[in-house]
Amino acid sequence: MSMIPYPFQRRVAELLLSDHNVILQAPTGAGKTMAAMLPFLEAIERGRDFPHKCLYAVPMRVLANQFVDEYKSKVRKAGRDDRIRVAIQTGEHPDDKELTATLTFATIDQVLSSFLLSPYSLPRRLSNLNAGAVAASYLVFDEFHLFDPISTLPTTLEMLRMLRGVAPFLLMTATFSTDMLRGLADALGAVVVPEDGTARQAMQALRSQQKTRRYHVADGPLSAGAVLAQHKSRTLVVCNVVDRARALFEALRDHPERGAAQVLLLHSRFLPEDRQRIESEIRRLFGQDGDGSGSWIVVATQVIEVGLDVTCQTLHTELAPANAILQRAGRCARYEGEEGDVFIYPQAFDADGEAIDLTESVMPYRGQEEEVTRTLAEFRARDGEALTFGDEQELISAVHGPRDRAVVDGLVATREMHRRRMNGVMAGHRSGEAGDLIRAVSSRLVVVHDDPQAVAERPFAAEAFSLHPHTVYGLVGKWLEREDELDLEDWGVRALHDLGDEDESGRSVYDWLPVRDKSDVAGSVLVLVHPALAGYDSDLGFVPDRSTGYRARLAPARDAAPRGGYFYHLETYIDHVRLVYDAFRRTAWPELAPAAARLERAFGWPAGVVERVAHLVVLFHDVGKLNRSWQEWVVRYQRAIGQPAPPGFYAHTDSDPGNPLHREKQRALGRKPPHAVEGAVAVAPLLAAAAGECEPMLNAAFTAIARHHGAFTREYRRYALAPGSGEAVAETLAWLPSQFAAGLDVGEMFVSEDPARMSIEDLFVDPQRDGEFLAYALLARALRRADQVGTGSG
Repeated sequence: MSMIPYPFQRRVAELLLSDHNVILQAPTGAGKTMAAMLPFLEAIERGRDFPHKCLYAVPMRVLANQFVDEYKSKVRKAGRDDRIRVAIQTGEHPDDKELTATLTFATIDQVLSSFLLSPYSLPRRLSNLNAGAVAASYLVFDEFHLFDPISTLPTTLEMLRMLRGVAPFLLMTATFSTDMLRGLADALGAVVVPEDGTARQAMQALRSQQKTRRYHVADGPLSAGAVLAQHKSRTLVVCNVVDRARALFEALRDHPERGAAQVLLLHSRFLPEDRQRIESEIRRLFGQDGDGSGSWIVVATQVIEVGLDVTCQTLHTELAPANAILQRAGRCARYEGEEGDVFIYPQAFDADGEAIDLTESVMPYRGQEEEVTRTLAEFRARDGEALTFGDEQELISAVHGPRDRAVVDGLVATREMHRRRMNGVMAGHRSGEAGDLIRAVSSRLVVVHDDPQAVAERPFAAEAFSLHPHTVYGLVGKWLEREDELDLEDWGVRALHDLGDEDESGRSVYDWLPVRDKSDVAGSVLVLVHPALAGYDSDLGFVPDRSTGYRARLAPARDAAPRGGYFYHLETYIDHVRLVYDAFRRTAWPELAPAAARLERAFGWPAGVVERVAHLVVLFHDVGKLNRSWQEWVVRYQRAIGQPAPPGFYAHTDSDPGNPLHREKQRALGRKPPHAVEGAVAVAPLLAAAAGECEPMLNAAFTAIARHHGAFTREYRRYALAPGSGEAVAETLAWLPSQFAAGLDVGEMFVSEDPARMSIEDLFVDPQRDGEFLAYALLARALRRADQVGTGSG
């Protein structure tokens, strides 16, 4: 290894590799990413008992992109294993939808939705595929101070409680109060690093922390003149709202004393390609390896607080809560040996040029008026001082400690209710609530276009800007005034509403409603504004107050895809099970086996019980296809397409979705009889024998088989296995390792059953039982991945 870890990085690795979970608080530039990667890379290189799979979760998409680059440039440069498959999984870059990479950088939304059996990246029928990947991974949560305390944070904490002892985790932040850190550590049984004053001093003494950052409270409002007066060659300016950022950018751009300084604007209302372009330019100009040429000023909103590894000599910021200001300040004098100054402005100019008091006008920090006021007092008490990381943490605790104590108390008080909501989602009863548990974000989409009918064809595929509802209401009022002034003959603003119905293809039906008052957009899913009223500029972003000739691009209409599923050849039952079982042993199980062993230890189950049951789940997964009616359907269908099936048991027919004859005969014969739950019922006695006294494994195995095609299937139909089925099942059991075969008697199968006679409700997994749910997650992933790899059936 060519790089010697810092003491705190080594301490994080030691704790994680000895079965402790960790909360790391470290300043910007200290090396948190390397601290997170060290135990993971050592485990892979040295074969340690630690997950060889990592999910690195971040609150923002831009962070996922940045950390991939950081991994490649720093971790691999340090002489580490470059054979690790690295991927990104975000809404913008869905490159690892099934979480199969060795190291996946993902947004927290992707991780939580996967665990809740509501993955944003997959269709509903595959909802149970990714939870096992989460349970089998080393979990890293970076910048977790940005997690919403009402949704994201409590869901993350409850997930980690469920996974304790199974999936090791690391939480990382730079700006949490001591109260919050202690509360979270107590809730999770985690160790906070640094652990004491000596360790904190050692972290402060790192070479990367030898820099000087002075804080000043300005006398007047933030203005173009104030920025230019302090400008050297690299300046960042951070405003709390987009409108003020845009106004300040235009004032700087047009200022007669700007000289050679160039100005850039960055906020959340740019189209993706322009935002990426601007971010890349800022990284090039303000990054550690920037060329330093020219004179540049960047005006931005909170989007620059995290995600951009940049530095500057001077940073100007509007007054905000202390944790936000210190996040912003992390972009000033960021690197070793640098000096910088941070100017905090208690006032700003509104749209009419009037100075406003930012202790009163606190958007977007509504509800944090007390924190903003305390922040101003604390910085005034330190005016002109250079603050160390320790000083900054004292300031954060002074400002945010009271609220953080209340947040921790609230997390404790609402834990049971929050868990019940999670259980409802994981059981499939409340899938629609998953979004509220993951990220409680209130926003409204705005599209600039003059053809409502064209937009309505695929409304969510149109270029759109996501705005807070209060912002939209304010803009609608102004648009309606200008609509009258411009005398638009037809319309200026329309609102798209979900009618709560579906068309023949199962798609939701939407309709445009006229907007005569801003209250008319309440409850809408999208607002359409005429290009005569609003526009877009590649340097300014969304321009709500004037036309620019912009018209949103619409995604091309999709051709109707042939229905009918996957391409298959006629395949015998034995051949199919053999292929899937081989894929299980070769590919699917090696990823999950260490997690299975940790699960057994965590819940005191017999060693090897999860693996034994996993083998049987795969071997038994299609026993329901041995149902007499299922096999008879195969015979009729193969005869109908002119390819009669020889005598025997089959798992797949010839099926080509693009073949008109195949589609015609499938429609004529109707759907094949269901088989998944029926098969689980048939083999339940064998699963019970394999699970022994470990009852959770029976439920986990039964549910994994029953739901290997539909993640929330609950019912079965009357069935009767065809004569000779027992012999076919016995043939597959002969492939079992000898230690797993004892005590299994095919003669105990339920060869026929009727739901009127036998209820199966108690055999399904109950998410409120942690071990049972985690076992199910591992078995479901093992089976579905084996099925995919073995036959491509998905």
